[in-house]
Amino acid sequence: MESTKCWLSAEEIAKQVKVSAMTIKRNCQTYKDFVNVKQGEKNKYLIDKDCVPVFLFIAKMRNKRNLQSGQIIELLDKEGFPRFLDTPIIETSKQISEQSHLYQGFVSVQEVEKFVSDRVSEEMQKHEEVLKKWFLEQQKQQQEFQQSLVQKLEERDQKLLQAVREIQESRKEIAAANQQKEENQPKKKWWKFW
Repeated sequence: MESTKCWLSAEEIAKQVKVSAMTIKRNCQTYKDFVNVKQGEKNKYLIDKDCVPVFLFIAKMRNKRNLQSGQIIELLDKEGFPRFLDTPIIETSKQISEQSHLYQGFVSVQEVEKFVSDRVSEEMQKHEEVLKKWFLEQQKQQQEFQQSLVQKLEERDQKLLQAVREIQESRKEIAAANQQKEENQPKKKWWKFW
């Protein structure tokens, strides 16, 4: 569809409307919703031939009725001039930086939504990474705690078993000493205890 359109330069439009090329370029900026413009290399404006009536109307309103831009935009709407919302722009990096300085402070809703969604997804990813690190750290700490607990329980069990063995050995030694003591003592008769 776009390839069938006839594109004219700002200078060619200026000759038809009988104004300067700078006025045409300024009007392209001011009334961009009503003008189908392509901006190519070296600030070359290519304007759809069907937009010539818009420029003629703007020039007429400026010269004869001395109207301001806002009033002209209202009249363009009332007169039924079509709006061009999705105009393709061929931009160079220099033009992009110039336009960012021109429109600093003015951002479309779509750009804000995209920026917000990008920031939200970025923050969500950061949050997920932090949670993942925290979860892994908690798992690591829990494993270390369990290992140290198992190790301490094993050490306690070993000490407890060693203490039980020592007690058993002491009892055996005491029992053996008592038995030897009994064997070395002469046996008294039961009536001789008094």
